[in-house]
Amino acid sequence: MKKLFAFAVCLVMMTATSFANTDPNTDDVNEKVLRAFQETFPVVNEVKWKEYDNYYTVSFKQHTIQSEVRYDKEGNFLSSLRYYKEDMLPLSVLHQLKKKYSKKTIFGVTELIVGADVAYFIKLEDEKTWLTIKSDQQGNLSVYEKLKKG
Repeated sequence: MKKLFAFAVCLVMMTATSFANTDPNTDDVNEKVLRAFQETFPVVNEVKWKEYDNYYTVSFKQHTIQSEVRYDKEGNFLSSLRYYKEDMLPLSVLHQLKKKYSKKTIFGVTELIVGADVAYFIKLEDEKTWLTIKSDQQGNLSVYEKLKKG
């Protein structure tokens, strides 16, 4: 019976720690900020915190998406960056991209959210150029950057 109880305790401890934030510098993170993060993102990996004068930044991986979120000292969301592939883009944006830039391949996406505003920076490529397109949620596209490949 003691062995079964010890096994159950070990199992519970391993399960609890697998979901815990194991980043050693969480001791420096404001409790309000930490609570806001954990309520929004309960299951994430590779969590790293940085403290600045007026805000905190936390970078982490959620499924296959690398993310970075900023919180003010009161735990309020300020902004976020997410990096992902084309399959995560809203369909309205993806449709406009494929229509206007059909000869280019989508390399990757950076999603920027500041308050309620969302912008997508989509890196496209072909044999000769890199092209960064900025889009809003409705699929309104503009060229943000154009580079020639070396």
